[in-house]
Amino acid sequence: MKESNSDETFFREIMSKSKLNVPFSDFEDNIIRAIKKKSSKKKSILRDMKLSWLFFILGSTFGITISIVLPGIKDSILGIPLDRLAVPFFIIFSFLLLTLFDNLLKFYKRQNN
Repeated sequence: MKESNSDETFFREIMSKSKLNVPFSDFEDNIIRAIKKKSSKKKSILRDMKLSWLFFILGSTFGITISIVLPGIKDSILGIPLDRLAVPFFIIFSFLLLTLFDNLLKFYKRQNN
């Protein structure tokens, strides 16, 4: 009987030492608010990521369409024939396409890790 009583006091003593002293009375509320803020931020990032992919695809489609149509136009702008602008436009478009695609993939991988 005496052993169980000493065990009981031992456990009470250990449990009393395990109490967590909270620095502020609203500490728990602040932590919960911070967690909710982070989760809403994650949803916002996912929404932005979906929009960035959508606009990347739309911009790529528009750029490819211009790359196909531009050489066929025989007009000129400021004395420069549009068919001569096709090659510089295609080079700039290709560079931007690859750069933005690489950035989107890196961002997507970073968010999923």
